[in-house]
Amino acid sequence: MAGFENALVLILLLAALNIVGRRLPWPLPITYVVGASLVALWPAFPRIALDPGFFFLCFVPPLLFSDGWLMPLRDFMAAKRPILMLATGLVVLTTVLVGLTAHWLVPGLSLAMAFALGAVVSPTDAVATAAITQKLKIPARLTTILNGESLMNDATGLVAFKFALAAAIAGTFSLKAAAMDFVVLAAGGILLGLALAWLVGFLRDFLKKIARTDPFIEITISLLTPYAAYLAADALGLSSILAVVAAGLYSGWRDPLKMDVPTRQATWSVWAVVLFWLNGLAFILLGLQFPTLLATVTGQYSPAQLGLFVAAVSAVAIAARLLWIFPGAYLPFLLSKRIRSTETRPPLSNVLVAGWAGMRGTVTLAAALSIPQFAADGSPFPGRDIVVFLAFGVTAVTLLLQGTTLESLICRLGVKADDTSLREENLARLTAVEAGLKTLRQLETLSPSPEETAALGEVISEYEHRLAELTAEGETQASARLRRRSSRNYRLLALHAERAAIDDLWRRDRITDDIHRPLQQLLDHEESMLTSHS
Repeated sequence: MAGFENALVLILLLAALNIVGRRLPWPLPITYVVGASLVALWPAFPRIALDPGFFFLCFVPPLLFSDGWLMPLRDFMAAKRPILMLATGLVVLTTVLVGLTAHWLVPGLSLAMAFALGAVVSPTDAVATAAITQKLKIPARLTTILNGESLMNDATGLVAFKFALAAAIAGTFSLKAAAMDFVVLAAGGILLGLALAWLVGFLRDFLKKIARTDPFIEITISLLTPYAAYLAADALGLSSILAVVAAGLYSGWRDPLKMDVPTRQATWSVWAVVLFWLNGLAFILLGLQFPTLLATVTGQYSPAQLGLFVAAVSAVAIAARLLWIFPGAYLPFLLSKRIRSTETRPPLSNVLVAGWAGMRGTVTLAAALSIPQFAADGSPFPGRDIVVFLAFGVTAVTLLLQGTTLESLICRLGVKADDTSLREENLARLTAVEAGLKTLRQLETLSPSPEETAALGEVISEYEHRLAELTAEGETQASARLRRRSSRNYRLLALHAERAAIDDLWRRDRITDDIHRPLQQLLDHEESMLTSHS
């Protein structure tokens, strides 16, 4: 009972801190951590102990699965070379440089735990980056590279972390054996993830045929898929991280075409809430542990030492990214004729933005907090507290330094979206309208009743008007956009009036909930369609 009550308290705290954080001039995760740390000082607030294994299992699979699910597979494959270079070479460089720096600076920190810290801080956070880049509309390829890198370096960084942690527990490490194990575990995990995602998709299609399942069953299966992939791979001794990523990529390719409209709409909404909870609760749980963690590390190191450790490790993590990304962006064009002929050399401004978009986030914290609290003999796990503290320090520094300056950097450099996305959107709209108009005109030949003919004529007229707007040029197109914007505003005003009218009828008990609720949902849907294209 206490566990359930604690969960409700955490969700309520997340909502409250989110409201406060949206009014503050720094990224939301900082508000979550600081707010939770302050709340933890209140004696009446429940003490929440973390089970590291449960924490990792609860948070990491859905986060990785959603990253894969939301990744456009076509764009990912088109940018796979720079993505894989960042997700492998940069992860290795960050792990090594941060690990060596931490081992040299922090007294008593073993090399294996130092490398575990390096692996923990190597993944970047797509959510923090997207919060900035989405509203600024940066080039589509740059967005794909940043999102694809975050997806893949989550996987490679966590695999490296698992190996480093295993070495810390065992006390020995063989690079050759680790490399061989990685190849076997990675290949097996990817194949298992793809096979399981295909099997889940087949099951969903089968259930839909025989039982006409409603959206809630499909959503439930979708939410369970990342855990199924993770637990199955873990039971077979394969890479559970890569299994989840592979399952997410396959599901993201399959689901948009296989889901019906109600399922697709409901799935997006449910997953959005789940990801909001997970991304926020990871920072809040760290904040609740932070006073105890701070007391522990300040008992081992002075405040000046801790400040130096955080500054040095953060600087190395940021510098490693900048050191890798410029040669990684331009050397392949100097060394490969094929790359020069098939890819476009990226502008320096885009590369600089990519180098500065290295904020750390939820996956870093989840991995750090998953380190066991106790060794096999029951003693405190050596180095755990300082590694968790430094992981939080790097996350906080990158969010505050890079997260608050990335937008101004993009604006100063003049990095803007190219016309590729606009051309594809226009192509999609034009093709869709032409297909709809073709179908409507075919219906004219069926000689419907006069009433149906009049209704059909109205719909055809509307489609012809939309087609004329899409094919207009110059001033005509500008006038069409202005007319469409004005029409949208008028429609929104009318929808607000409709909603107010039915709400008033419901308040005065003139209509029941069964009448009010569906009409309200219909108006909400119409408004969301209008505002989503504003």
